[in-house]
Amino acid sequence: MDVTHAGYPDRTPADTAGDVGALQARAASASASEREATCAGVSPSDAGAPPIERWPYLQRVTATSASVLFTTHEAVAAATLHVARPGGAVRDVASEIDPADETSRQRAAVLTGLEPATAYCYQVEAWTPPIPFRTAPAPGSSEPVRFVVLGDSGGDSRQLVRDGMTGLPFDLMLHVGDIAYTRGTLSEFERKFFATYADLIDRVPIFPASGNHEYGTADAAPYRQVFALPENGAPDGVERWFSFDWGSVHFVALDTERVGPEQTRWLEGDLSQTALAWKVVYMHRPPYSSGQHGSSLAVREAFSPLFERFRVQLVISGHDHDYERSNPIAGVTYVVTGGGGFSVRPVGSSDFTAYSESVFHFLHAEVLGDVLQVRALGPSGRLIDSTEIERQPQPVSVP
Repeated sequence: MDVTHAGYPDRTPADTAGDVGALQARAASASASEREATCAGVSPSDAGAPPIERWPYLQRVTATSASVLFTTHEAVAAATLHVARPGGAVRDVASEIDPADETSRQRAAVLTGLEPATAYCYQVEAWTPPIPFRTAPAPGSSEPVRFVVLGDSGGDSRQLVRDGMTGLPFDLMLHVGDIAYTRGTLSEFERKFFATYADLIDRVPIFPASGNHEYGTADAAPYRQVFALPENGAPDGVERWFSFDWGSVHFVALDTERVGPEQTRWLEGDLSQTALAWKVVYMHRPPYSSGQHGSSLAVREAFSPLFERFRVQLVISGHDHDYERSNPIAGVTYVVTGGGGFSVRPVGSSDFTAYSESVFHFLHAEVLGDVLQVRALGPSGRLIDSTEIERQPQPVSVP
């Protein structure tokens, strides 16, 4: 594996796991106790070999709703989710087959009427064990928000990176694209994504952005088929670009394969309407990069003025197979996280670079009040780099 790096004075020293071990211990304890408490009223699985092909996974989780997707064998006529919360009665929710996807029997069960920041448990028939999950905090809530981010993951080393996430506390996953190499086919999604992350995404939702390899098949149709994404991207951007809220954070996913005035206008309107304290944008091609592909000037010209105008604090991208963090540029910190498992490539440095390294990795981020901490972690738990972003007061409009 080719590993190169460039160090800079403001980099946080990270030669050992640092406080990551404490995070893992806390998460393991919380996970075990929550599973026991949340799923106490749901019967264990007794089906032997279940007629499920693609394991259940969470989509469109909000403060009051969630969707559970999965696929079944053709012979299965119906599949019901049993849903409960601690101390509450079990209710049944029927799943429906995607009418555009009858061949793979993709099903979705939509859960509504949920409470914010609350633990629930679901089970598909008696085919799966009881699986716990939590709804999002209400928009504007001051609860901590923890998320992981990875990109360019569809290669032979993806399992190493995935194993590094085990035991860490996080509420949701983001992916910055190139999920299923090399052409984004349905079979590549099954083998290189769902088979790898099944026991993570059944408990925490994933909100991916598309990369150039997703567009290798039918205008990214398999990507939009297997993921049920927010549909607030206006007519041209349904499931291509979107936004959602999670507690104090407004997340925006952009599609850098479709840069144009429609998406830029949508982004301006979206950022102008949120009043949340934190704004995090993620996408595939990087506005600032010292890697093999380099900075995408088209992406920078289209979006960076809006990031600066609306005080976006963090922008995350992939495409270059390395890790790079910028110094703040007009108040915006840019991070490239393209080391999710396909390959690593040499990375240099530029006048905007705070730290860069060619290494397999993922990001773990925590929003705690007025501070956003971002860590780049290697598969073994090595803390590669970290930074803290402090939220600046918003300017006061003067009539």
